Amino acid sequence: MGFLGRVLGTEKHNPPLDPSSPAAARLARDRATVEEFAHRVHDKLELVPGERAIYVFIGKPPEAFGIAWLERGEEHNFKRLMKEKGLSDAQVRARSEELRAAYVRSKEEPRYTADVGGKHVLVTPSPSLERELVDIIHRVEE
Repeated sequence: MGFLGRVLGTEKHNPPLDPSSPAAARLARDRATVEEFAHRVHDKLELVPGERAIYVFIGKPPEAFGIAWLERGEEHNFKRLMKEKGLSDAQVRARSEELRAAYVRSKEEPRYTADVGGKHVLVTPSPSLERELVDIIHRVEE
């Protein structure tokens, strides 16, 4: 929600991420990569800190968004992966819809705020969302 949500008091306020939480530790593990990415991308970011990677929703999910993941200092994104694998338009739409549905299912998960790379971001430490993202990405990688 934007300006009107703040003015009318309807914007949801998320608490700050606890620096001693497992999610904060996962962000710290890849801090340099996450900060560089956050600094470079000029859009809203929502981070899902995972076991293997930090998954990043870019934009305004579930409506208009992209997804990237930061793993071992490397940046990957779903758009490039689908292009490399030669997915048809129908397959791209289906995978995008799966990502959208996974995000919607996670809407009730707790969300926190953090400052990363000079940017205020949302952090969603959700193991179930992480599992769904890994599954969707893995099926495209095969």
